[in-house]
Amino acid sequence: MRRFVLLLPLLLSFAATAATDNDAELQRLYRALDMLKQEQQAIYQQFQMVQELGRGNAMSIYGIQTNPMQPPGETQNYADVIEAQRRIIRRVDDLNRQADQLYTKYNEIEEKKKPLQQRILELSTSR
Repeated sequence: MRRFVLLLPLLLSFAATAATDNDAELQRLYRALDMLKQEQQAIYQQFQMVQELGRGNAMSIYGIQTNPMQPPGETQNYADVIEAQRRIIRRVDDLNRQADQLYTKYNEIEEKKKPLQQRILELSTSR
């Protein structure tokens, strides 16, 4: 019993050190998780902008006017209209590629968050 009483302060200091280490690790994990969330939010906003640009460009295929200063009622050159449509299609394709890349980045960040969230859960439940 006397040994236990002598070891008690040592055990308590060890427990306090472990709790402090856990708190410090939790703080680091939360900061890392917050940074990933901010990055993910920025990517999502970019994704939304690119998607909206793509929609706007896709809709403009039907209302192509190669020369905005052209008086109403005048006929446009067929070759110019076709070239304008091709430019819009290329732009839409580029925007779709950008959206796909942003979506992939978003999901990669989501995968990076999972081990941090798991560790936070482990440390939180071990208290």
